Amino acid sequence: MAPKIESQAVEGIHECDVISAAFYDNTLYTGGDDGYIKSWRSDLSGCTSTWKAHDYVVYDLAVNPANGDLYSCSLDGAIIQWRPGSTGAVLVNSATQTGPSGKGADLAGLGDSGGLEDTPTTVRRLFWRGNHLYSADELGSVCRWTPDLKLTMKKEYFTEIWSLFVNESETLVYTARDNDVVIAAISPKDEGDIDPTVQVTGNIPGRSPALANKDDSVTVCVSRSGLEIEVWRRAGNSREKFQKLTDHDMIVNCVLLNEAEDLISAGWDAKLNFWKRENDGSYSLANTVKVESYVNVLCYGLNCVYACGKRGYIVKISTQ
Repeated sequence: MAPKIESQAVEGIHECDVISAAFYDNTLYTGGDDGYIKSWRSDLSGCTSTWKAHDYVVYDLAVNPANGDLYSCSLDGAIIQWRPGSTGAVLVNSATQTGPSGKGADLAGLGDSGGLEDTPTTVRRLFWRGNHLYSADELGSVCRWTPDLKLTMKKEYFTEIWSLFVNESETLVYTARDNDVVIAAISPKDEGDIDPTVQVTGNIPGRSPALANKDDSVTVCVSRSGLEIEVWRRAGNSREKFQKLTDHDMIVNCVLLNEAEDLISAGWDAKLNFWKRENDGSYSLANTVKVESYVNVLCYGLNCVYACGKRGYIVKISTQ
């Protein structure tokens, strides 16, 4: 069945751009430019709760799949752990990602900065993998946190980060801005090792977003121009460009990769492109769905994908 728009959020929408989204247990969570988080029924028939999460834009959201706790980040360096309920959410823990010295982070929820005088830095990305929350900021730091926001790793190895992806074994971190994708190996993974060894294993000329398949044999990113999607294959210790996908007229903001390694892309040209992975590993354009807004963020749901954009625009697009 060809993908199609199934529903659109109408009541209780954000009064600003929707910047971030996450899905858990038939609930869609969205974060706005105004610092508010909203929860939605999976069919978008209604907003079930709204709460003020930050004083600034909610840059990203992540969910702990073990218990449904929601994490948000913002311009002020705050990372907050929320426990959503039927009428809102309870603040469980908070932490502050700091820079530029890289000496540590202020666990704001405990009111103890450890004597550090580092300045909070804008946290742009969150990513959940295994039993860890990863965060990345505009000064190039990548942090790893326990579920209750205790810092277990901090590395200042990267330039400003717009995109963050961690592989399934938590041994490779992919970061990107608008010029290069940096692939770094991190070891060991011990909880108490706050300063593990980091080694860059690859650089790809491309821009955010960047992600990889399950076995790290394929890396997908946006080209430096922002208009194409590039597929790179691992070749020994390096990576070689395998294919360039060209059907967007404006900057690509979002790329998703599903279990079958099919791709979905969207951006400023107000359309979603659905790319099918062929038997030889190449991609062909299978379908296009036009929407009424540029797309800031894509989020998988149950047999669907949500596209979010300007002035509260959220649509549910069926994929099966």
